[in-house]
Amino acid sequence: MSEVVTPRPPLGCAAVMLGLFRAALQERHLPVTHQREAVAQVLFESGGHLSADDVAERLRGGNGHVGKATIYRTLGLLVEVGLAAEHDFDEGFKRYETRIGPAHNDHLVCTSCGEVVEFHRDELDSLQEQVARDRGFHVLTRQLKLYGLCALCDSESGDALRPAI
Repeated sequence: MSEVVTPRPPLGCAAVMLGLFRAALQERHLPVTHQREAVAQVLFESGGHLSADDVAERLRGGNGHVGKATIYRTLGLLVEVGLAAEHDFDEGFKRYETRIGPAHNDHLVCTSCGEVVEFHRDELDSLQEQVARDRGFHVLTRQLKLYGLCALCDSESGDALRPAI
């Protein structure tokens, strides 16, 4: 059984991902701009699930001005070329994360503070493979979203939000 939750990408991963993004832009005959690189760099270095607003906030300060439209277009490009995944956690906005390796998008989502924790369990992979095989189905990707309260929000709420069982 393995559980992998990585707070940040492996060292050097962001640089490799940025190189792949530059190549994808050139392949599409799109300019490689400082703004696009800055948006991609923020996402590749974050190791988290960022909204466009999160990216804008992180860009304020050192990377010059990057407009909201450029952020949205760049995030869309990253998804289009397969270097990022887009997630909708029913918050009214989308979040983005770097996509490395096979797509196993299993998340715990706190409905109080909005924290998102990615996890991986080999048992889920095995169960998925068995269910798909039994039904003659070929799985391309999986998204599992478990909604509830993180430990901090759960301890702050006490028993007030828990249903009686």
